[in-house]
Amino acid sequence: KAVVSTQSTGDPAEVPNTLTCTLKFLVKDCDPATGEADPVGYDDEYVLEDLEIGLNSLFQKVFKTNFAAAWDELDADSQADETYTLTTVKSLEGAVEQLISFFGMQPCERTERTTEGKSSHILLLAGQYKDGVECLIKTKIVYDGAVNMKVSARSADPSLNELLVSSI
Repeated sequence: KAVVSTQSTGDPAEVPNTLTCTLKFLVKDCDPATGEADPVGYDDEYVLEDLEIGLNSLFQKVFKTNFAAAWDELDADSQADETYTLTTVKSLEGAVEQLISFFGMQPCERTERTTEGKSSHILLLAGQYKDGVECLIKTKIVYDGAVNMKVSARSADPSLNELLVSSI
């Protein structure tokens, strides 16, 4: 079992990040007859897979029964918006699934479900950042052969809003 502990500077821009992992250990020979370990050993190391820390690792899902009221309570002046075209995603359903996974937030008002035959959808997400700041994301998605979307984020922290919309 391995445990990883990291310390944050508090700057939201430090995420996403990739940590290089190396297991360092002391090797000691063991006498097979007595089971006694040799008192002298040697250091060794084994390179492990990199550890990816994405936004979804830093959010706790928050359930909102009335997303519109929660959205209106947050300052519209600190809202951040960005528009994207996703060329590798081939459906509204695929875009919704990937966005939920990417942000690690709670879908609100059953917006994780898309309606078959529709070419547009609105995804509402709510979460709490690691420092306790509540964040809401509203994504307007249109499929016309490619997925086009407008991502809007609101929270009490304008830099976090910018990070959320620019991280895709």
